[in-house]
Amino acid sequence: MFFSGLNLTAPINAALLQVTVPIVVLIFSAILLHERVGKRKVTGILIACLGAFLLIYTSRGESASGNLLGDLLIILNATSFGLYLVLVKPLMQRYQTITIVSRIFTVGAVLVLPFGFSQLLTPTYSSFPVSIWAAILFMVLGVTIVAYLLNTWALRYASPSLVGAYIYLQPVMAILIAVGLGKDVFTWQKGLYALLIFAGVYLVSRAKQRVREEQKVNFE
Repeated sequence: MFFSGLNLTAPINAALLQVTVPIVVLIFSAILLHERVGKRKVTGILIACLGAFLLIYTSRGESASGNLLGDLLIILNATSFGLYLVLVKPLMQRYQTITIVSRIFTVGAVLVLPFGFSQLLTPTYSSFPVSIWAAILFMVLGVTIVAYLLNTWALRYASPSLVGAYIYLQPVMAILIAVGLGKDVFTWQKGLYALLIFAGVYLVSRAKQRVREEQKVNFE
């Protein structure tokens, strides 16, 4: 859904719509895991969401106009990933990270194959330059396998809402890398929006720590 949506809509739309993931995680966590949703956690997610929205929107390099179907696919992708973070949390108490991720990818491959098999045969792979193969390798290993392994492993020690909140750091890292490569300019506005994101994530993490302290006091 993400790549199909990205193919139909503008990249800025996809980036902006992805900031809904932590909100989806918060809602599903409250409904399915009965996770406590305090004011500090909600405030943190909203502040980080605002910072990510402003950072992405002001850094756009093209029009934000996109295709409605593409936007819908991006939203469905964000919802699916948010639900995944919530559903996989209980599994982390019983199984190893590599076990969960390998099973997820195996089932996912079977489900995706009927939709993507014809597209898999379309390209002329012999004409791909080294740069394209390097990009594909990075997408498979870095963006997919390693990212899911780390996300799933983190759920063993953190709540889904906290793991989801760290998604807001993606635009910050993207801009820092772009500045480092000389493809973007860091301004005080971007620095301010980045601080909003860090402040929001900090509030979410503090909310979790506060809950642990209260549980410890009640236990004692």
